[in-house]
Amino acid sequence: MLGPFFSYRKDTKEQDLAFRPFFYRKVEPQRTFLEYLYPLGKYERTDEEVKSYLMPLYSTRRDLTKPETEKKDRTFLLAIWGETDQGEKYGGVFPLYGRLKKRFSKDEMSFVLWPLYSQSREGENQTTTILWPIFSLTSGGGKEGWKVWPIAGHETKENDYDKTFYLWPIFHFEKRYLYTDDPTTIQMAIPFYVSMTSSRREHKGVLWPFFTYTHDEDEHYTQWDFPWPFVQWAKGDDKSILRVFPFYGRKYWEGREQGYRLWPLYSYTRYGDDDHRKEDDRFLIFSKDETDIWKNRDQKERRLRVWPLFYYREEKEGGVYGYWPCLIPFDFDGFERNWVPLLSLYEYRRSPQGASQSKFLWGFYTHRQSSLRELYELSFLMTYYKAAEGTYFALFKGLFEYRTGKEQCALRLLYSPWPIQWDCSDEGKEPVAEAGKIMVHNDP
Repeated sequence: MLGPFFSYRKDTKEQDLAFRPFFYRKVEPQRTFLEYLYPLGKYERTDEEVKSYLMPLYSTRRDLTKPETEKKDRTFLLAIWGETDQGEKYGGVFPLYGRLKKRFSKDEMSFVLWPLYSQSREGENQTTTILWPIFSLTSGGGKEGWKVWPIAGHETKENDYDKTFYLWPIFHFEKRYLYTDDPTTIQMAIPFYVSMTSSRREHKGVLWPFFTYTHDEDEHYTQWDFPWPFVQWAKGDDKSILRVFPFYGRKYWEGREQGYRLWPLYSYTRYGDDDHRKEDDRFLIFSKDETDIWKNRDQKERRLRVWPLFYYREEKEGGVYGYWPCLIPFDFDGFERNWVPLLSLYEYRRSPQGASQSKFLWGFYTHRQSSLRELYELSFLMTYYKAAEGTYFALFKGLFEYRTGKEQCALRLLYSPWPIQWDCSDEGKEPVAEAGKIMVHNDP
């Protein structure tokens, strides 16, 4: 009666419980996860960690591989707190005040009435910012710099780079890779002129990024854009590009090939090695025919989506899954678990062993079939079941009910607890199956 909103399934390996679209829970031998209001919220526990989030309200993570330190990271609304690997506690309420450690790729950071004042540290380098992003000063660890954005700024890192800007984003002057014997010099007056040169590589552009020229001597690579992205040509070692947008395009890059014809009408991607090969053909962006082939394992998986009409998948283990209509143009398991049963009128599944299940109108019509039994259901209106041990037919779940077994037949009217039974076969010694045992819905 609840149709696609509620479902429960359990076997020897896993257990699923769903009350869509509010939550979905799955228990596996090495993993337990709960999705709620997907894709906003999720809880997941493995042998390595426990993490959960509900965007944008909170997030938390705990590393289970280090029980002695119990590293924890938590976020709730604008509050952030936790502990480092060394047991150091930190916290704050953004943007009022905070002192954080080992968060957001920084060793330490603090703020007071952000963006009024903030400070961060990476190793020995420390950066102070006032009225972010306007004023900043950095020093220590071989790095020095200052910035009055967007007027001017300068920053250097010892034996690495030296860069300056004026009237950002127009004028840039930079030297990169100073630790190598082939540093790069950059001069930009965007969009009028761009130059990035070294002794082995040259890139120049006028009205960047529309008209550019690139040459790499080490890779014997040359590229012209005139103008990008409409016309491109490139050639190099195991690399080539030819694009005349939107009519024709092909890019081959070290074993990976991409291209299109009359984009967005048709585009494709090809890549892989001797073991795994992937081919992806796209039609009008959201429709696709995607194939993965594992040659050494003699396995193949195909995903066909004709959006918004239908979705069909042949799985590498041998199963088949499909549904229509296909309103969500993304391949994410979470959407498939939480939203597809609500938004599709018809679903079909077939296991690698050959057992199948069809649902129409959110389960109003259901058909299950395996090598041992077959079931037809029209909600609570009609049920027909047949198996080797007998058949079963019912209207309104017992208003009228008829069943046959190997030895006896039975008739039940008006939900009577005392069915009428009679002998209907002289063969077989097994007693007739009870109604509760006959109406089996799960395939073995």
